[in-house]
Amino acid sequence: MTKEIKNTVKQEVSIAEMDRDQLLDYLKDQLQEKQVNTFDDLFAMLKEDLTSVVLDEKGMQAYLAILRDELASKATDLKSLSSSVEVGQYLADKYSGLKQEELHIICINNANKVISDTMLSKGTINKSIVDLRAIFRTAMECNASGFFLAHNHPSGKLSPSFADQDLCERVCDAARIMQIDFLDNFIVGDGNFLSFREEQLM
Repeated sequence: MTKEIKNTVKQEVSIAEMDRDQLLDYLKDQLQEKQVNTFDDLFAMLKEDLTSVVLDEKGMQAYLAILRDELASKATDLKSLSSSVEVGQYLADKYSGLKQEELHIICINNANKVISDTMLSKGTINKSIVDLRAIFRTAMECNASGFFLAHNHPSGKLSPSFADQDLCERVCDAARIMQIDFLDNFIVGDGNFLSFREEQLM
């Protein structure tokens, strides 16, 4: 089958009838026709003119169909967290093995489901740099109803440092002003966790 006939067949199939592989093939053909063969080509085109659409209308529909499929599949995988113990264990399982200290913000929606888990900073073995603006910018961009903070102690010791307590207090104060629920602050290490809320540290 020649390329022209192949393309004609693809044009005759509606987006709704295409499976994922057909959608990806259609997008690939469109980009090749415009001589977009690498990500650098694509970024260069977008940088030159963000208003110029690389895809035709059907190509854009194909892209949106793939995007909707991706979001739907991720939504079914969202973890619902309903208690500090559940959140703490989820975080301990996920981050206890890290060699360097990392600070993460875990945003949730109204159904207490995780909608994002973002690393805000990565420090040395015992220090992580914190930017309050990054915390609240992330929560607002996710349209979160609330968020948790979590960082690991590579040493495995869960006792909060003065810096840990100071950060928690500053975030609590800012969260009240921003009217976003700061639900808990966790330290994890060696598969265990400490909840600031459970320990009445916030």
